[in-house]
Amino acid sequence: MLELDLSLVGWVHTIVCVVAMLAFVPVMIARKGSRRHRTFGRVYALSYVAVCATSLGIYSQQRFWFPHWLAIGGLVVLVIGYLAAHLKPRGWRYIHLSAMLLSAYNLFGGAVNEAYLRIPPLRRLAGDNIMTSPLVGMTHALVMLVFVFLIGGYVAASIVNQARRGQTASVSPS
Repeated sequence: MLELDLSLVGWVHTIVCVVAMLAFVPVMIARKGSRRHRTFGRVYALSYVAVCATSLGIYSQQRFWFPHWLAIGGLVVLVIGYLAAHLKPRGWRYIHLSAMLLSAYNLFGGAVNEAYLRIPPLRRLAGDNIMTSPLVGMTHALVMLVFVFLIGGYVAASIVNQARRGQTASVSPS
């Protein structure tokens, strides 16, 4: 059913990918800033660092190529999101939110590729080269759309909440 001829690094990479994906869900649904959000956020961040680090150790093409650069980019985006939440510069919520969702998009986008590579029926649907398959491209577009809507929705909700807090704080008793 699945083609799982993985090296030790590949197995560790797969396990930390699953941990990061599972941690992502409670981070998204927990109240922002709550203990639950912070705890699962740490699990997500640490497992995502492990995802990127192990990705750098996988050389199925016997060369440093595009997925390795995605791992480096993912680490950069994760660090930006983490620092925004901890240093709290002006607009930090938007920076944190966008960076973390971009890292998650990178994670789930990689899962799309792995699904088409490792699940024989999907691989047959994709054809000989998943890198040029329209079906894989459409799947990536759908995942990208979900994350664009998540970023837009969370930014809009944050703006609305901030405006409500600002209006409530500026109202003085008469």
